[in-house]
Amino acid sequence: MNEYKPKINVRKTVIVMVLAVIAMAVAGWLLSRENFYEMLAAVKSADPLLIASAIAIYFIGVAVWSARWQTALKFIGCRMGIGIRYLICTATIFLNNITPMARAGGDPFGRAYMMRKFGNINYSSGLGSIIGERALFPLVIVSFLMAGLIFRFGPGSIQLTLILAVVWAVAGVGAVFGPRFIFKRRIAIKGVSGITNRVLGWFGRRRNIRELVTGIEAFYASTYATMDKWQQVLAMATWTLVIGALDVFRVYVIFLALGYQPTLPMLLVSSSFSVIVGMIPFLPGGLVLVEGSFVSVFALFGVPLNIGMAATLIERGITFVLSTIVGAVVFSGLGIKMAAKPGIQG
Repeated sequence: MNEYKPKINVRKTVIVMVLAVIAMAVAGWLLSRENFYEMLAAVKSADPLLIASAIAIYFIGVAVWSARWQTALKFIGCRMGIGIRYLICTATIFLNNITPMARAGGDPFGRAYMMRKFGNINYSSGLGSIIGERALFPLVIVSFLMAGLIFRFGPGSIQLTLILAVVWAVAGVGAVFGPRFIFKRRIAIKGVSGITNRVLGWFGRRRNIRELVTGIEAFYASTYATMDKWQQVLAMATWTLVIGALDVFRVYVIFLALGYQPTLPMLLVSSSFSVIVGMIPFLPGGLVLVEGSFVSVFALFGVPLNIGMAATLIERGITFVLSTIVGAVVFSGLGIKMAAKPGIQG
């Protein structure tokens, strides 16, 4: 069986990213030159120690992510060293940042490929662990969003509070029971297999449908193995909650660096809403949409525009620019190691 090797045109992706950043900067300057200069002044006056702390919090979050991933791998009987897991997660951030959909663009297939190379873990198990460890991520994000909205707008309207609570409950039930039901009952395996085969056909790699169905069934089984028991669901939920809390805490530290005391509802809404908006497949890494969501939420909660823009610039400087640079370096190093490894068959 031929092994699929993902190809990334680094030159083109870097050009797109640079053009997007330039477009954002020009748009901000043209829309409000006064606020733009005030934003730069706010960034320059930011506490460097707190900014360094925000950077550290981000990379601690990557470590927690790799720990959550190990939990999923353990449930399917696979193991990888903590060092290589952390490096793969860091390289995966680079892949996510150069593909549409923030935090999820190039993750599943790129990470599964690296797992195959460094852990000799087959694609079905690899993808299963990735989907399984992310299964409760939507629940945490929606919970943060609903909690922030209820704290901010709920006290003045019982009706709005009830509506948000119902939406929260429905989303929670769907996030917890939906994936378990789908993967346990192996729903739509033939449909998924057919779609996968058509996609592979576009690249001239069409497969035998029976062989493909067998692979999809193994993927379903591996994914369900990560959420089979409630202890596993609780473990995944705990890790995911910690990751979300670190995201909120990082934004909090950034505002402190700018000399502004943010409210908890604003932190919850901005951190979660930016993730949801970033999932829209528009530009690499959620560019423009994520920045726009941050600035909009900050303005909604009464943050001065220059402070909101400065916080957004620092936040995205860490989570997009810095993470892309570090991830690219790590991905290049892993790529050299992968090229030196013999091809894995099957």
